[in-house]
Amino acid sequence: MTQTDSAPAESATFFQQYGSIFGITDAPTELVPLDVTTDSLGMVRQAYHQVYQGVPVFAGILFVHLNSNHQLTAANGVFVPHIKVNTTPTLDAETAAEIAVAATAERATVDGATAGNLSVATNTLYVYRDGLLQGVPGANYLVYEVQVTNNGNVRDFVYVDAHAGRIINHISAVDNALFRRLYEMNTGNQVWMEGDPFPGALNVDQQNIVNFSGESYRFFDNVFGRDSYDAAGAEMRSVNNDPTISCPNANWNGSTTNYCNGVTSDDVVSHEWGHAYTEYTSNLIYQWQPGALNESYSDIWGETIDMLNGVGTDAPAPVRTVNSCSTFETTPPVLVVNSPASIAGTYAAGSASFGPPVPPAGLTGDVVLAIDPANGAGPSTTDACSPLTNAAAVAGNIALVDRGTCGFTVKVKNAQNAGATGVIVADNVAGPVAGMGGADPTITIPSLRVTLATGNLIKGELPGVNATLAAAAGASPEASYRWLMGEDSTAFGGAIRDMWNPTCKADAGKVSDAEYQCAATDGGGVHSNSGVPNHGYALLVDGGTYNGQTVTGIGLTKAAHIYWRAQSVYLTPSSNFSDNADALEASCSDLIGLPLEGLSTSAPAGPSGEVITAADCMEVSDMIDAVEFRIDPAAQCGFEPLLEPDPPALCASDVVRSIYSDDFEAGLGDWTLTNQGVYSGWPNLDWTQATSLPGGRPGAAAFGIDL
Repeated sequence: MTQTDSAPAESATFFQQYGSIFGITDAPTELVPLDVTTDSLGMVRQAYHQVYQGVPVFAGILFVHLNSNHQLTAANGVFVPHIKVNTTPTLDAETAAEIAVAATAERATVDGATAGNLSVATNTLYVYRDGLLQGVPGANYLVYEVQVTNNGNVRDFVYVDAHAGRIINHISAVDNALFRRLYEMNTGNQVWMEGDPFPGALNVDQQNIVNFSGESYRFFDNVFGRDSYDAAGAEMRSVNNDPTISCPNANWNGSTTNYCNGVTSDDVVSHEWGHAYTEYTSNLIYQWQPGALNESYSDIWGETIDMLNGVGTDAPAPVRTVNSCSTFETTPPVLVVNSPASIAGTYAAGSASFGPPVPPAGLTGDVVLAIDPANGAGPSTTDACSPLTNAAAVAGNIALVDRGTCGFTVKVKNAQNAGATGVIVADNVAGPVAGMGGADPTITIPSLRVTLATGNLIKGELPGVNATLAAAAGASPEASYRWLMGEDSTAFGGAIRDMWNPTCKADAGKVSDAEYQCAATDGGGVHSNSGVPNHGYALLVDGGTYNGQTVTGIGLTKAAHIYWRAQSVYLTPSSNFSDNADALEASCSDLIGLPLEGLSTSAPAGPSGEVITAADCMEVSDMIDAVEFRIDPAAQCGFEPLLEPDPPALCASDVVRSIYSDDFEAGLGDWTLTNQGVYSGWPNLDWTQATSLPGGRPGAAAFGIDL
């Protein structure tokens, strides 16, 4: 019997004896075997998917690992215990699809998406544990997972309650022998394919995409033996100058990588292909900590390739002092309110990728609320989307404007044209501090961005607020491009993330940082919180003393092999930071004493001559402690139930008198059943009598689908 043949039997025996550790009560009926894979180390992984009454459980993936001697070495993954749901759907799949498409068309974050250009790619019934991705307790639901796409900038997974019709969750996932195809603006306009003359008539952005897609392919193929992102030689298809993207940006939509002009540097192109490799390995869900890991692994591979290929702006690249920023990025600003005394203090702020940085000596002035017309350019009179009407008051002062509708550069330029010396952009929704993207070489005044709460404090004291736009205190910036992301993408106007010190770009460097995002915006902080694992990788490679932990760097080769094994062997779709810590430690242990292939983006490098030791694995553990992978953010984020679990009795000392009741057992009587939807694409969903009630309760009820 081969090792692969023995994996199912070994795994079944393990779950029969120790399944209760995961909450398994009857492994044969609760676990469905998936694939058995053997990796380059000769180790075997048996995968399982959890089911409940025959219905697959969302993200319920378990792995059992065996070494080359048929010995079970580890079991990891997610099992959702204590499920009790009615697995016979009240809604049919077509109705759920209509709900999902309508909801996706209505989402404000979708650029130009309408029901007319959206379609359903997949529609699958699942048992869904709410709160699983966020890491908090939640209820179980029977849902349809509907994948809605326009084959461009929209790829949403909508989870529709199969009984009540309401949306439980809505996740946006947009963010081989070598074979590349390149399109301009859309996939109907191919401008280059493998075998065509190169560079031919391709412009700089198009050449970058072709070149750096090839480097991504060769890196994973040379080092890890993976033939394209699907391990089966899939074509690498890209779209340049994609008009569906809100520029400057880039994304992976499940079938193509897509770019704006000027966003095609080596680390950005490799970052987007990193999402493809993640989708076909760990398939990390793009929300909360799993989504932050998804983003981080793309940054890790993008920056690793950037360090290897010798292309672009890589020097000078000395290792920076811990906690220092780079002179080649905008120094993080703060807002210092000088008066009135009631709100005086220092407030966190986000930097702009355009205009000059905050001057070292700071910029001080009185704060004036900018006023502009409410019109088609912007519906608010304080959003500065149009030329200001109170230019005389703004001139010579710091303008306060609200975020919303138009781009940040438009707001700052309108304030500059009115004579402002600087600009404070206040958020219009609650959330953490964030930066401002965009590019406009004609902007000559500094600007920063503050939270909704900070903006409201200032507005409450106007007029009479004096403030300083200042540089944050900290270690002096050092001249190094090392660990900067996107520094060569001209449309960004500079690096967009700093992996060595994420707080330089208002991202979290450890879980307890004030920059750690707890809000549901940005998919639960997938970009800001990716700073934590980004920082961990940089610290493991180069070493340093941080957060009371001293890490001796193990170098790029060892770190890359450990992280790839964690991603491709141990992580599951719902893995969080703690799971990632376990995966990294297990991967390091697996690799001890084995020869490591050298890293390269062109011809194979051959054996590196480096070998991972037990001491290296101690450094992995120290890094994990330094960035706090195993700290649960629930306490600092205040993730608590919205309602009391044990509510007090109502009307405890009064007499209860029923005014009217209807149990709907005999039908719906004279109730009005029709809906009055106003959206043209609204599905015709009227009230009906339902006899299949949530939780398997007996009786009947009036049922209306909640969109």
